Amino acid sequence: MDRKLGGGEKVDDLAKAWEFIKTLLPAILIAIIGSMVKYLREHRSEPFSWGEFLSGMAVAAFAGVVTQCICNGLGVGVWISAAAVAMAGYGGGRTIDLLMEIIAKKAGK
Repeated sequence: MDRKLGGGEKVDDLAKAWEFIKTLLPAILIAIIGSMVKYLREHRSEPFSWGEFLSGMAVAAFAGVVTQCICNGLGVGVWISAAAVAMAGYGGGRTIDLLMEIIAKKAGK
């Protein structure tokens, strides 16, 4: 049965979107934990900065999602994916830069 919501969106589309979010949510959380570890290691003796902390979390979450998508596409197992996502979260922006370099080299062939 194809029910519609008030805005005209199909319930099936919302269910698919929710399944996608549930799939990536663990990766986001693992990546954020990686970013927290990095922040704690690098800023131990400095005053706390909400801006730096939260921006690091956002970048880590993005890096973790990208890494999880790559792992899923390559058929990598759950445990290796989790480790890769944690390291991507720890690496943050450097991870994204590295992935961009790899993709640019592959595209340039």
